[in-house]
This record gives sequence, structure tokens and C-alpha cells, in this order.
Amino acid sequence: MKQHFSLAKLPKSKRVAMLCECVLLVFLCHVQMLGCEKILGEENSEFDFDGLPGAQHEFKVYIPGQTEDCFFQPVAQGANFHVNFEVLKGGENKVDFYIRDQQWNVMEYQNFQTSGSFSKDNVDAGTYAICIDNAFSRFGNKLVYIYIVTFVMHEWVAFQQELGEVQLLAVNFSTSLTSVQESVESMINSQTKARFNVVKDWYLSNENNRYIKVWSIAQCVLIVVAAVTQVYSVRRLFRTTNVTPTTSKPRA
Repeated sequence: MKQHFSLAKLPKSKRVAMLCECVLLVFLCHVQMLGCEKILGEENSEFDFDGLPGAQHEFKVYIPGQTEDCFFQPVAQGANFHVNFEVLKGGENKVDFYIRDQQWNVMEYQNFQTSGSFSKDNVDAGTYAICIDNAFSRFGNKLVYIYIVTFVMHEWVAFQQELGEVQLLAVNFSTSLTSVQESVESMINSQTKARFNVVKDWYLSNENNRYIKVWSIAQCVLIVVAAVTQVYSVRRLFRTTNVTPTTSKPRA
């Protein structure tokens, strides 16, 4: 007997939560569709190279017994496609390895191998599946290392040329920055010397000022003492008494 699922039977809180999850999934799908990257000036929503004309992935994965695991890699038209795998540990260290194209047809199959690789140039655009099959092993988990790389040769060459131009601009910019830095350092050295000269001149001016003040005061004191001495001496020369020296009587 078939049971029909109805949202009306769920509590209100669960219905609201499911509605929010649906809206979030729709929004994420819309963002994924709009999230096209520009590769060499052209938008490409299928071939995501993270802004580069090539993709490279390497990882380790556990494959449980009696299971199969597939990894999907988008490949651009005319790209070079290379896959390498190696069983690191687990059981007899052997797995089945095969690659399927976008029509799910087997392009490459390697039976019960410890390691292997697949390489093909100028492949058709699409998403390819890299599959590791451990179905023949019932309880032996396998640790498998997988390396995937794909790139478009002519776009990679163009990217290298653009990178060379960017490096040339970076070298020129670095040269300009070095020249500016040298000029700034020269200016800082000149300012430091000028500041040292200002301090030296300031101490010299203060010392000269103190020297002039001390000798000016000394000369002023000397002039005053000389003037007082002269006045006293002249007054001593012209001073007379009103009595005779012998009788002490007043003069007539």
C-alpha cells in the first residue's frame, strides 16, 4: 500500500524550515549558474579553472570494500587530460580503475592494478568521471592517491605570455620603487645632517652668547672700577687742609 506524503500533516515549524531550505537551494543553484569566471577575457561557466587555463587536483581517498567511488572533472574542448592513481595501503593494494566520458562510456579500464595512469590530448569538451572500484574486495578498505591535471595548450601559452608581461611590468615597477626609495633615503640623510648642523650651530651660538655676556660684564665692571679709581685719585690730588701742618692753627 502506497503512502502519500503531505505537507499539511507536518507541524508548522517543520513546514517553515523545509520552505526555507527549498528557497536556499534555489538561490544556491541560481548563484552557481551565474558564477561564470573569465578565462583570458572570456566567460566560461562549464570550464572552471579558478581563473587559470588549467586545473590540477591531487588528493587521497578511502575506498571501502565492495564500493565504487567516482570523481568528476570538467574538461574544455581541445584540452590535455591526464590522470594518475596509486594504491597506498589496504589489502593487496589493487583496485579497478576506469574513466567514463560525458555519455558514460568507458574510455579507459585498468583491471586489478596497484597503480596506473591515463593521458589523452585534444579531448572533447565535457565532464569526465574518474572511478575507483573496490567491489572485488569484501572487507579491505583501500587508501588511493589520485592526481588529475587538465589544461588547454594554446590558452596556457597565452597565459604564460600575459604572465611574462605582468612580470616585466612588475620588474619596471620594482625598479621605479627602488629609485624612489633611494631618493627618499638620500633626502632623509640630508635632513639628518641638516638637523645635526642645526643642533651644532645652536650649541655654538649659546656658547658664544655666554662668552660675550661674561666678558661684557667683566669689561663694564672694569670700566666702572677704573672710573671710580680715577675720580678718587683726582680728588686726592686737589684736596687741601685749612690749618698749618706744624701748629695746627688755622691759616690767616
